[in-house]
Amino acid sequence: MKLLYIFLTLVAAVVGGYLIINDFNFDNISFSNYLINALFIILLSCLAIAGIFYLIAVKRRKNDRGIMTIRQYYQYKSAR
Repeated sequence: MKLLYIFLTLVAAVVGGYLIINDFNFDNISFSNYLINALFIILLSCLAIAGIFYLIAVKRRKNDRGIMTIRQYYQYKSAR
């Protein structure tokens, strides 16, 4: 439900931005061009944010998780 509110807010912001830019005059052709440009910018922004989150997740991931070194193995065996 929260996602629906986010989308409705996004639609209201896009339409409101168009009306503010064009002095509250509505024209179908110019609105279509504005909508295509706005959605393209929103798509690129979402891709950039997703890419940043992916890079952060890859950076946090350890490659040696669950793998013991030889020293750790012998310490583990001697502790028993």
